[in-house]
Amino acid sequence: MNANDQLPPSLAHNRTRRSRSLPHAFWKSGRLHWLALYPILRLSDLVREGMDHSGSYRFADHIYRGQPSGRLLIGRWLDAFILQQPASRAFRQRCHEATHTITTALDAIPERTVQMLAVPCGLPRDLLAAATARPDDRQRLHYHGLDIDSSLLRQAEALTNDAGVGERTFRHGDALDRQSYPENHFDIAVSTGLGEFLGDDQLARLYANLHRSLAPGGCFFTSATRCEPRSEALLRAFELHTHYRAEPELRRALAPLPWSRLEFSTDPTGLQTFVRAYK
Repeated sequence: MNANDQLPPSLAHNRTRRSRSLPHAFWKSGRLHWLALYPILRLSDLVREGMDHSGSYRFADHIYRGQPSGRLLIGRWLDAFILQQPASRAFRQRCHEATHTITTALDAIPERTVQMLAVPCGLPRDLLAAATARPDDRQRLHYHGLDIDSSLLRQAEALTNDAGVGERTFRHGDALDRQSYPENHFDIAVSTGLGEFLGDDQLARLYANLHRSLAPGGCFFTSATRCEPRSEALLRAFELHTHYRAEPELRRALAPLPWSRLEFSTDPTGLQTFVRAYK
């Protein structure tokens, strides 16, 4: 692939695609079956977003919502088919687990505000779900979202206007830069989706930043993805490259930090590992 086929890396937005033209890349590499499938797959809104913007927040939010959409009947059918695959179901489960972490904290801290940090915040479906599940307690939830995408922050704020939580703050910043973080000490910190795009050293820096942000006894929730061969073949074809990790790799990444307790679980498919780390 020559220099003209390259796009500058954009780790900040989880964009791992390098080829300017996927069909050209398929042609040059002899992957003619993908060249034939390309226009059909683009009828799915989910696949098209993944092709064009790698691991964007829109891609993640489409899976979280689980509502198929696309161009023509075949595009909607293809979208629905992909959303029902094990990897997509496991992906959605991490949003449910993040919601459970929030509601558990509201139950465990009944007499004061609960300070929550989300890094990166994306479109906070977990916040909306928790506010719906705990309408009598949501005023006690103070939410702080950090993300490097300023346009996303405006959308996140608009999405949560009617959530009914006590306080919402959206902050522009880099998850790997300690100076970007608010000074609060949080009861909950949630980070899902970013770790799959980070190398081990970057992941360690992210975890250290989040550990420092927690109050004593605070809970950090995160997740990691295991490889599923069929989904991986599709993702690789369209240059959506991720780092796969399971419990042993997560333990190694968290081990340098002084956690008081680590709790691990997996979703029913075994493709997502969840961890709640307590300071």
